[in-house]
Amino acid sequence: MEATHYNDLSIHVPKKQLDKLISGVLENKYRIFWGFNKGKMILNIYNSEVNNKLIFKRHKGYLELIEAKLKSANVLKVLDNDIDFTIKAASKQIDVKRSNESVYREIDYFLIELSHFQKIGDLKAVENIKSKLRELSDEWNSLN
Repeated sequence: MEATHYNDLSIHVPKKQLDKLISGVLENKYRIFWGFNKGKMILNIYNSEVNNKLIFKRHKGYLELIEAKLKSANVLKVLDNDIDFTIKAASKQIDVKRSNESVYREIDYFLIELSHFQKIGDLKAVENIKSKLRELSDEWNSLN
């Protein structure tokens, strides 16, 4: 399997699911090592050939999977069985895509408005719209 990096995730993982996930990877002859860094738990799942990394944010009573670096199809299979990883990661990508499209539509709308107010000479409205377009441009750049 080619290395795959999933970032900007937000997958709720209760303790029972984490326990099941750990049991699943141990059954597949992987070892685990975890550590903590700046409020995040880093779980390394490895064997002699590959190292997979899951990064969780700690919350009271559960963990939130925020990043995954996967190099093993077996580990991906365990993640899919225990936390529906592929489905949840794909749905996050769809949400981001919808956000891109909505920001794009809003930029398009304000460009039309800008043209209209420039034609009628309303300088105050033109400045307000330009300010809004700068904000939308920054938002667009952060999404891409």
